[in-house]
Amino acid sequence: MNKDEIIAIVFGVSDVPIQERRCPNAKHEEKKKPQESVAIVSVLQNPKQVFCTDTDARGQEIPTQEDALKQTEFTAQADKPTERSIRKADSSPAVLPLPSIVDNTRRDCLVVDNIYYSYLYVTGYGYPNRNSPAWLSPLVEAGENIGFSLYVQRMPKDTVLKKIAQTTMLNRARMRDVDDTRSDYEELDSAIYSGLFLKDGMNRDNEDFYYMHIVIEVKANSYEALQKRLEAVQTFCLSMDWIVKRCTYKQEQAFLSSLPLLSPDADLMKKGRRNILTESLAAAFPFSSLEVCDPNGILLGINSYNHSLTMVDIFDTEKYLNANVCVLGMSGAGKSYFLQLMALRLRQQGVPVMVVVPLKGYEYRPACEAIGGKYIKLSASSRDCINFLDIRRRNLNTDYEVRSDDRSDSVLAAKIQSLMVFFTLRKPDITQQELSLIDSALYRTYAKKGISEDNSTLFKKDGTFKEMPTAVDLYNELLENEATAYLAPLLELFVSGSLRNLGKQTNVDLDNEYIVIDISEMNNILKPLFMYIATEAIGDKIKESRIRKKALVYDELSILIGAASNELAADFVLEQFKAIRGFGGSIIGASQDTNDYFALENGKYGKGILSNSQFKILLRLEEDEARTLQAYMGLTDTETVQVTRNRRGQALLFAGRTRLSIELCASQTEHDLVTTDRQDLLRQAEQR
Repeated sequence: MNKDEIIAIVFGVSDVPIQERRCPNAKHEEKKKPQESVAIVSVLQNPKQVFCTDTDARGQEIPTQEDALKQTEFTAQADKPTERSIRKADSSPAVLPLPSIVDNTRRDCLVVDNIYYSYLYVTGYGYPNRNSPAWLSPLVEAGENIGFSLYVQRMPKDTVLKKIAQTTMLNRARMRDVDDTRSDYEELDSAIYSGLFLKDGMNRDNEDFYYMHIVIEVKANSYEALQKRLEAVQTFCLSMDWIVKRCTYKQEQAFLSSLPLLSPDADLMKKGRRNILTESLAAAFPFSSLEVCDPNGILLGINSYNHSLTMVDIFDTEKYLNANVCVLGMSGAGKSYFLQLMALRLRQQGVPVMVVVPLKGYEYRPACEAIGGKYIKLSASSRDCINFLDIRRRNLNTDYEVRSDDRSDSVLAAKIQSLMVFFTLRKPDITQQELSLIDSALYRTYAKKGISEDNSTLFKKDGTFKEMPTAVDLYNELLENEATAYLAPLLELFVSGSLRNLGKQTNVDLDNEYIVIDISEMNNILKPLFMYIATEAIGDKIKESRIRKKALVYDELSILIGAASNELAADFVLEQFKAIRGFGGSIIGASQDTNDYFALENGKYGKGILSNSQFKILLRLEEDEARTLQAYMGLTDTETVQVTRNRRGQALLFAGRTRLSIELCASQTEHDLVTTDRQDLLRQAEQR
């Protein structure tokens, strides 16, 4: 390639209507089906020749920009182009897409098919001396209707080296005659340093020498909107230490230069010419935007930085250490909205989802019932019941899908150990002696139903589970023994009290693939207890398989790990966060009281859950809560300020080591199912 070779890269998509125009001199094959174009980068050996790259790698010569404009008339057509003509214009290399109306009478913009275009160029002296990798990516991510064209021309190395050597020698000679107090002394010193830098890069590192030009295109639907957008772009470039100028009285030339015809305007190129070496040019590659888009992921929201979709596959074990998600946000920030969207989208992928809701559980009911899920309400007024003494696992072998296991570890013993959490929540000051007495009473209660540590005693002859004891059976057993009689009142609430409906056999379907357990009507004293009952029932389902994906959603997790809970219950939850990965599952825990999240044991459990959650979603927080998280999560000052200023539905996402700001989004159907906004509910009521 010689000194005339130019590489032009055009970034940005034009929304100008396309009409079919054929070049008279272009060769066109009517019989062959046109191929779709897959490249917008052209390499020019001769400035008078353009290659159009197709999928079948055919190159067909078309006239230059000047010839094409002479040979083709700009004639407006009243009718819109047909789908067929658009398809031909897009796919055939011998068709030029031309606008129907062009107004070039303005000095600061160009109007093409009622779209206002304006152009800026980066001056040759307007670049910072040092740039980071992907230093052009901010332009790609600047927003809609903003694009840019990058022209690169490689120069012959031998000629350039001679000129650099001569210029450097001349500058050194001039510098001897310049006093170091004069203003041009520093300019000469900088020129000498730049010359030596270029020379060193070309000689030692074998880099090539290029001239680079950048033209920025801004579009809008009105002149006023265009001016505002231009001012914003100029401010944006200034923030990156770029000096840009408008192409005043040169808008038409800039427009033609931005077309992929490799015929840039000489005057614009002269004003914006900047020398650059290979390494710096490679660092200009602009497509390095920060985004998360996993192939099998679910949609979490829109990237606030570049408006790309944020798709996360929380079960991708090659990319993420675990699938746990921690969601924190103040009331009204969109926490429940996000939890329901995530649960619905996981279920849409075939993942069983189980949700435990301690506050406003009625908000989860519409979505649950709409997709055929099971809504379970545990309260004094409800007839739904989950027997906390039920044994649901057939054995403790979780690897049965992978390998056989001849161990016969006792399911009953594991169940009784788990029930110790229930009694510590029922009586926070319970002693170890009292736990031992209850342990023995539980064994006797199950024995009366014919159940022992032998797992075969769990089943009837037909293979189904035997009838399990209830709270009434355990209550009677405690009363019969003088040593345990004083512990019986712990169960009176479930036997003869207001919750006696919950002391019976299980009467709800726990095999549904989408379960919502609502305990919001329970008082604050009993909520930790019923969160345990719900979690323990769901936990048995989670442990049935290590292969199948599953998700457990906790709303208001601070109830179990906060100041109102106790260490045993908090240990139970933290252990779940640590162990669920081994069962192919995910825990999605949310809380609106961030300070209470870290209240128990100096934040031991809150920090433990954060450490075992590969994904963290920070919605809007109060300033003191944000400062607390800054200490625990290492937030930067910018991130701390951001989470205090987030609007409803905006969040800071932590996905592994990636941090980005997202905005939650939902389809209209999803929104109608999960919204809690009064105006939305009023609209739905009026439409009934």
